[in-house]
Amino acid sequence: MSIDAALFYAFLLVFVRCSAMLFASPIFGAQNVPVQIRIYITLAISAALTFIIKPDSGGVPQDLYTLTLAIGHELVAGILIGTFLSLVLQAAQMAGAFIDVEMGLSSSQILNPIDGVQVSIIAQFKYMLALIIFLQIDAHHVMLQALVHSYHAMPAPTMAQIPAIQTNLVTLLTQLSLLAIQIAAPVAAVSMVVDAALGVIGKAVPQMQVFMVGMPAKIAMGMIALTVALPALVSGVQYGVNLGTNSLAQVFQAHAR
Repeated sequence: MSIDAALFYAFLLVFVRCSAMLFASPIFGAQNVPVQIRIYITLAISAALTFIIKPDSGGVPQDLYTLTLAIGHELVAGILIGTFLSLVLQAAQMAGAFIDVEMGLSSSQILNPIDGVQVSIIAQFKYMLALIIFLQIDAHHVMLQALVHSYHAMPAPTMAQIPAIQTNLVTLLTQLSLLAIQIAAPVAAVSMVVDAALGVIGKAVPQMQVFMVGMPAKIAMGMIALTVALPALVSGVQYGVNLGTNSLAQVFQAHAR
């Protein structure tokens, strides 16, 4: 197959959508991933998918406005796919932040090398563990499948899709916030029991330094509850990925209608 202008233009569109998706994704969009690696991965995926997908580019644009509009459409579609799936890991990090507050570890901040922001200890632990689970369940393959499917269901975003994107994004955020609370619920329940017990002890023995005794007790009991509840994170990540893909499917269906 000869490389003509139409084929190069189709590759450009796939490259833009793929690079936008990877930039917004929870893995390849990390700040600690070298730029050269991101470019090579994007070029490899785009080159492979261009011949498989064969996107209907509608011909090479003859003016700069049409070219800019087409590239903008691809950017929106790619960012949409990457963002909907990256929110799953943000839910795990939110659950870890809830746990840190309950255990009294919220003041301990460390640098998240993925996002380049300061997060609490358990939040970072939950995020990294969820990232490993994300890879283990082949969710990165699901992301690539969504990219391929988007060319058949949503060749280019339109203004009519904005209400569907807003509705599904808000719904996804609500469901993932509830998921984060459910993941943190075991530790929160144990912390409430410990707080109640410390309150009773404080009333019964006023001269005891409840705070000095209570903090190590809350951390110890919280760690035990966190260890016992760790398998639930696997189901949580799987459920979150399903929520993200279902929300994307609804956006695609809105385009089809």
